Amino acid sequence: MFTQTIEKTQLESSESYQLIKDEQLASVVISSQILAGSRILLSTYRQVVFSDCVFYACDFQGVTFENCVFENCSFEFSHLKACNFKNCNFTNCNWVASSSRNSVYLDCDLTYEHQMALQGSGNDLQFNSKNHTTDIYIEMALAA
Repeated sequence: MFTQTIEKTQLESSESYQLIKDEQLASVVISSQILAGSRILLSTYRQVVFSDCVFYACDFQGVTFENCVFENCSFEFSHLKACNFKNCNFTNCNWVASSSRNSVYLDCDLTYEHQMALQGSGNDLQFNSKNHTTDIYIEMALAA
């Protein structure tokens, strides 16, 4: 995994963003996190639950999501290029001023509105004819 924070300074403005490359995450829960102004490249996420997360002005390129759950997530001004989603579930997610191009959505649970928004732009939506669900169980210890 390669993670780098890049700062760009000019006379009248300064910018900072995070570059995440070749990250591999599996069987984790990511909750209430904000990722802003970042680039995520060639990374793979398997059985990851993203809950109440905000992806603001993020650029995803060549990222693979397998058996992932996105619940109550917001994608604002974010863009996905050549990403692969396999058996992913999107529940109560917002897509504000975001785009997806040349990405594959295989057996994903998408709302009708999200399906319509993904039509075109080289996206490939494929649905297996057999009924399936995305069930991910992660045990969490609760303090008594």
